[in-house]
Amino acid sequence: MIKRRTVILLGAVTLATAAGAVAAVVDRTAETRTEVEAVRLYPKLDDQAGEVQQVQVARAADSPDGTVTLLRTDGGWVLKERDHYPARTDLVRKLLFDLGQLELIERKTADPTRFDRLELADVGGKGAKASRVVVTTAGGDEVVDLHVGKRRESPTGGKPRVYVRRSDERQTYLAEGELDLRGGPVEWLLREIVNVPKDSIAEATITAPSGAVLHLSRVGKDFRIDDMPAGRKVASQYSVNNAATVLDKLLFDDVRSAAGLTFSADQGRAVFKTGDGLTVTLEFAADPKAAGPGAPEPEAPEPGAGPWIRVAIAVAADAGDDARKLAEAASRQTEGWAYRVSSYDLERLRATAESLTKPAEGS
Repeated sequence: MIKRRTVILLGAVTLATAAGAVAAVVDRTAETRTEVEAVRLYPKLDDQAGEVQQVQVARAADSPDGTVTLLRTDGGWVLKERDHYPARTDLVRKLLFDLGQLELIERKTADPTRFDRLELADVGGKGAKASRVVVTTAGGDEVVDLHVGKRRESPTGGKPRVYVRRSDERQTYLAEGELDLRGGPVEWLLREIVNVPKDSIAEATITAPSGAVLHLSRVGKDFRIDDMPAGRKVASQYSVNNAATVLDKLLFDDVRSAAGLTFSADQGRAVFKTGDGLTVTLEFAADPKAAGPGAPEPEAPEPGAGPWIRVAIAVAADAGDDARKLAEAASRQTEGWAYRVSSYDLERLRATAESLTKPAEGS
């Protein structure tokens, strides 16, 4: 019995080892490794960078990241998919530089049936994981057309590696170099809407879609609720302060042109004033895809389902220099645009006396 059990055990071990070996062979076969002399993929791109008019990072239609199209204008780079909102020039320049430095170090498979393993299947196919990078000059020349696939760490801790394929070729390669394609369109933007330091805010008035008005005013380092409801007390001083200072480094989750949106009182309003004469007003518009005008917001909006926000900035006649400079810069940046903020920041902008208080003891 002992010998029989030993034989069975050894057989199982042998089968497992063989299965692992087969899997390893399959992986190696998918790569079809052949080392090549390191050569830059786009050696002329450094000289052509000044002529580049468009950079596109395309992905499969069912990819959550979607396609990103960056266009050069007289005023700088803009993002086509967000109504030409200004893009981060530093990221575009870095991508062009990194593409120019990318080096091919190993030849891999040329069999399209194996592209999926390297995440290099054509982005036109459903479920493809590659990113197709196309760089076009003002004259219409495509100086880069590259499918970018799976990443690999360098075995020596050096530059990162990535599988690539020229889009019109079957041959794939392992390349060495930095290549930051980021995620969806918003990741290519400067996401700050406005930044009013929390210490400078003196008062805030938040009007809910229901018409309920919350007025907060500064008392020392904290804010108080004016017209405190009878029989209630502050539930959390932190939450009160947090609602009043939402403009401190306020970021957006999405952006679009404000054209075509209807900003109305029944969607709410928030007004913030500083001690040196700055007034920032946030107005709200329902998503055009929402059901009907004035439709109530869900208690916990899904990501990307909140209202759009428009910013208006004014300064008093006797406002200080800092307030005027902030107003000019913020107005330039926000004029004509509408923003969506995170559910966390939206909750701050929807604060009410009811949500910030609790029943007082003995009431």
